[in-house]
Amino acid sequence: MNLRHALAALAENWDDVRQRLDSDRYTHLVALVIEFTDETDAEVSADIAEDIAVLLTDALPAEHRVRRELAAPEARFSTGAEQDWRQLGSTLHDRLLSRGEMEIPGWVLEAEALDETQLRARGIAVDDPDLLCIEHAGGDRWPAFQFGSSGQPLEVVRTVNRLLDAADDPWGVADWWLGENAWLDGVPARLLGQVADQTLIDAARASYSEV
Repeated sequence: MNLRHALAALAENWDDVRQRLDSDRYTHLVALVIEFTDETDAEVSADIAEDIAVLLTDALPAEHRVRRELAAPEARFSTGAEQDWRQLGSTLHDRLLSRGEMEIPGWVLEAEALDETQLRARGIAVDDPDLLCIEHAGGDRWPAFQFGSSGQPLEVVRTVNRLLDAADDPWGVADWWLGENAWLDGVPARLLGQVADQTLIDAARASYSEV
């Protein structure tokens, strides 16, 4: 797939792509694009770009310009990769900024969360890869649903976060926990303690197998 041309086409055809996506996919797309625009490592940027490509391949018709670019040869940039990613990130950043979509999505802002000081006060490592952390200029946030009545992380949450790779795709995993899930017929974060832990784990495995 030609990620460079596909992302350029995405920026140029943003409004059309937005109209073609349902709310869950669009929220996930915005989350991935925000991650992409904030990333400084070229290899990580390439991984995020490929996640965007998978989402758009599933959502857009074959004749759409973005899909046509994705079908072209060239998996990643062969030269000048880091500079290419920065330029594309800047372009997509400007596109989102012009639409007022660079802030944390509402479903994250509305969710109760802990900050770094609160996490450290509980003796929890802030760099724990099994905890979902949403990075933002206003300060990192750890959604509170991850912690039980004792204040410590729930083991089922840690397991699901590992399955869904929260360390590499925090926005996507936040979307999974806080959005409606058809497999569970509800919002996973709200179902903690209401359904069996294994049910949540199975739902996460089902989501992972679809990627």
